[in-house]
Amino acid sequence: MWVRLLCVMVGFLCGYLLIHWMPPLTPFDFTLFITELIFNPLRTFLALTCFFIGFLANAVVIRTVIEGIVLCLLGKRVRWMEWFVCCGGIATFYWLFQWERKLAVLFFIFSFIYGMISMDLDRSRQYHRNL
Repeated sequence: MWVRLLCVMVGFLCGYLLIHWMPPLTPFDFTLFITELIFNPLRTFLALTCFFIGFLANAVVIRTVIEGIVLCLLGKRVRWMEWFVCCGGIATFYWLFQWERKLAVLFFIFSFIYGMISMDLDRSRQYHRNL
């Protein structure tokens, strides 16, 4: 459970830093956007690193929520506290959507797709709980 809680916190922090460090997208001007990315290489690198780490952390959270739902429907054992922590982690996307919709949608889509790809419903494997 503590690993999932850490994933929730890391995912939210990385999403916030991504939104904070990327150039504004509201009045989108492609030349201004590319110029900001090129002339601020440290901010660009840090934002892209936060994007990568954050979507991996959020993918673990999304995978846990969906696995919990499917296992509950199949009548198998579910770790409820871990599942509730991850449901709260999904709710953190609300705040990211409030700050910057386009980046938050991109962040959520990457996390959701990778979380679905990495889902494993066979509990007999030993490496299942590893990140």
